[in-house]
Amino acid sequence: MTFFRLSQKISNEVKRLLVERLNATGYIGDILSNPQNLKSTHKIDKIATEAILELLQNYNANIFIEGYGNKTKDNADFSIFIDPIDGSLNWDRGIGDPCIVIAISLKNKNIRFKDLEFAYVEGLRSGDIYYTEEKKSFFISKLTKKRTRIICKGVADVKEATIYLRLGYGSELAKNQIEQTFPLFFLCKDIRAIDNTGMEICEIARNAADLMVEARKASDLYNLLAYPVLKFAGGFLTNLDGSFLDNEIIDIYKQYDYIAVNNQILLKKAVNVLNDFTTAKKYEYENVKIEI
Repeated sequence: MTFFRLSQKISNEVKRLLVERLNATGYIGDILSNPQNLKSTHKIDKIATEAILELLQNYNANIFIEGYGNKTKDNADFSIFIDPIDGSLNWDRGIGDPCIVIAISLKNKNIRFKDLEFAYVEGLRSGDIYYTEEKKSFFISKLTKKRTRIICKGVADVKEATIYLRLGYGSELAKNQIEQTFPLFFLCKDIRAIDNTGMEICEIARNAADLMVEARKASDLYNLLAYPVLKFAGGFLTNLDGSFLDNEIIDIYKQYDYIAVNNQILLKKAVNVLNDFTTAKKYEYENVKIEI
């Protein structure tokens, strides 16, 4: 079984469980394990995780699932990382395009971002699929039934860019984002964000958007599992200072602030904007002037 077929099998089972529960509860039918924490695990995550573990029980693999933790072996043939429902709140509300995200490395220890050889992302509402194969990235449109190879292009100017910028999950996280990225809000051509990171990274890879900056101190590794789709399409994933994450060892417990972008020229200009803003401590936002 190829990694693509295995991923489809996992995705189909997760979708089946989600729809089954949706039929019973309707939207907003599921609840957080901790209603005071919007990032806490949902009940449906636990159900999905149990199903995934059953599907993987005959594979000699290291298994990492968001909200579950990990199950590792010294002699594993591969390591699989899964976010069963990226965008659980959006799924509950019937908005956006929550997705399942799967990434795989043939290494079983000291795995770096560059070691993620495969990724699979499927929109649970749209049905669109992104995946990698032989160091290339592909998009399957549910509407057209067509498979196309995606190659990053994008724009070279922040003023022409469509950027994903998030303010969700409460005042403190919004404050973190604004204090790092405020100039981008009024310099870019268009702003989007519905907090479905897996799909948004893939949309940047196929040039439906150009750039995402996450500075809320609220994202974990599982938000970055779509990275191989971006990488093999020609895009980049970096820290906020523009340093590449490729050689960083993956840490499932770490929180990541990051930039996802589809070309290096735009990356450099965006980093210059962020540096000019934070270095000068320009917190009187209405008076900020940035030269690009």
